[in-house]
Amino acid sequence: MGAGPVSAQYRLILIAVAICAAIFGVKTWEGHLIAKGDAQGASRVQAAWDRQEAERTTATAADNVAKFRNAERVTHETAQRETERQARDAAAATAVRGLRDQVARLNARPDPYPAGDAGLAACAVEATTARELFGESAGAYAQLAAEADGLRDQVVGLQDFVHRVIGAPAMQGASD
Repeated sequence: MGAGPVSAQYRLILIAVAICAAIFGVKTWEGHLIAKGDAQGASRVQAAWDRQEAERTTATAADNVAKFRNAERVTHETAQRETERQARDAAAATAVRGLRDQVARLNARPDPYPAGDAGLAACAVEATTARELFGESAGAYAQLAAEADGLRDQVVGLQDFVHRVIGAPAMQGASD
């Protein structure tokens, strides 16, 4: 009978060791599954992050391209307006020079009136003065028109910028 209780003790110890080994194996397997799940979750999160970053990079690149194209377009349109303004300024300057040349020709011609008539001589002097004032006024008007053209071009450019960038409707009467 002595062998029976010892054998029962070994059996109990063996069962306890087997239970401990089973618990250790289950816990190890559980840890492995958790680590595998964490790795899969991290992989999914990283993939989602990478996809969002790629979308953000693509959107930023598209936005940069649009901004660059808008800047090129604005630069081109500004250069065109400047060229047109310079052509208008040159035409106005030519017209003013022609007017001044005509005034100089009229002022240089000989007086057709008899030398003794003071009233006619005064009228001739007044006509000369009026022609010179008209020539100077035309020059001042041309300069004022050039400044107004420059301001008009600025307003048109700003309205175009606001319309294209912000999307606000352009003011129709302001640029006409």
